[in-house]
Amino acid sequence: MKKTHIKRSISLILLILTLILSLPLSASSAQPPFPSPTGELDGKAQCVYDVTHKRFLYKNNPNEVLNTSTSAKIMSGLIACEQLSGRLNEKITITEKMISGVGGYSMKLKAGETVTVKDLLYGAICASYNDAAYALAHVCSGSTEAFVALMNSRADELGAGMTSYTNPIGYPDNSAMVTTLSDTLKIAEAAYHNQLYMEICSRVSYSVRSTNMSDERFFYNRNYLLSADYQYNYYNKKCSGMNAGISGEAGGWSVVTVAHDDGADLICIVLGGTEDDTNIYAYQTVNTLVNWACDEYNSITVFEAGDDIGTVDVGLTGFGTQKGVYVAANDIQAYMPKSSNSSITYHLELDSEYLKAPLTAGDRIGTVNIYCGGELMVSSPVAIKQSYESNGVMIVIDAIGRYTKSRAFIATLICFAILLPTALIIKSRRSKSHGSFRRKY
Repeated sequence: MKKTHIKRSISLILLILTLILSLPLSASSAQPPFPSPTGELDGKAQCVYDVTHKRFLYKNNPNEVLNTSTSAKIMSGLIACEQLSGRLNEKITITEKMISGVGGYSMKLKAGETVTVKDLLYGAICASYNDAAYALAHVCSGSTEAFVALMNSRADELGAGMTSYTNPIGYPDNSAMVTTLSDTLKIAEAAYHNQLYMEICSRVSYSVRSTNMSDERFFYNRNYLLSADYQYNYYNKKCSGMNAGISGEAGGWSVVTVAHDDGADLICIVLGGTEDDTNIYAYQTVNTLVNWACDEYNSITVFEAGDDIGTVDVGLTGFGTQKGVYVAANDIQAYMPKSSNSSITYHLELDSEYLKAPLTAGDRIGTVNIYCGGELMVSSPVAIKQSYESNGVMIVIDAIGRYTKSRAFIATLICFAILLPTALIIKSRRSKSHGSFRRKY
């Protein structure tokens, strides 16, 4: 008996081992669908964000508090564009108060000089001139202090709660001038959606006509990604706009740019970058990330408008449900890894819990969510492919069913349940009283 038991145990173990070995590899050992950049990246925090489809392709250290100027210059430029877009040709006379004590990179504005709002915007945003930024602060808010308060308020509105400004240019004058990668992205995304800001920050060069106190000025955009004319060879034809600069030893180099790829715009950010005598490594890292994203990702058409996607139950057409085909309401494109097209899945979310007739072909019925490797890529509306007539009897039955589930019906039942015993008691007492009266007489 013992030998038989041992043989059975061995046979069972061998069977289990055979089954385990015949199983496919687990998902954890499979090739991950999303690539990551390789090699060493400069800076304390970096990201590539697909602003078209609202998703990260890569991010590192998003919430560390850092001292960087780029966030402040994007914010001050954004606010100026929001407030002054209708006043571009208005002439501004520079006062001593506007530019007093402002150092660093300068447009060389003079007290008493008259320039246009447009000239100041291009000076502050395109060339990153500090005196132009301070002048705009006074034009917008009347004083530097009021404008900085507005910058902090706008940061709060955008959800950039870890960001604090003390001046319009991001100069690290104290430890209160801070931001994070996540906050910088929120501010950059708001600027991306401002047409005037993007037009100005993407301009390679600009000239200011001679004024009452200065000859014609000509300057280049200080973002080295946008021009091949600089001594540094960081030009990238896919990039446009945003801002780049250095905040001393405390903040290092920061570069924020928008890159354009087939089917997607990407916001690429490097904060806290380094440099030496020959290289600014933050720029090199931005180019590495942009080129990596464009090499590894592409835009594919998952469904064309009118393509069948799946079926859905349609009620009230008769004594039962019909299978209705739903289609893409428009072309559905997703920006995803080139190697992951085979792992695409999708899921329908109806606008209402129960789809019912009457329906007309083309009616929007919900949203299809496209996933790759389990991660949401894009959401797009879907429509019913054909029309469906409703059945009159089923409409009545449905109305009765909905009423029996309504609050009014439930309230009626509760009232009935409360009042019925009371009515029965009253009736019983009346019956007893009536019987006693008859016996008495």
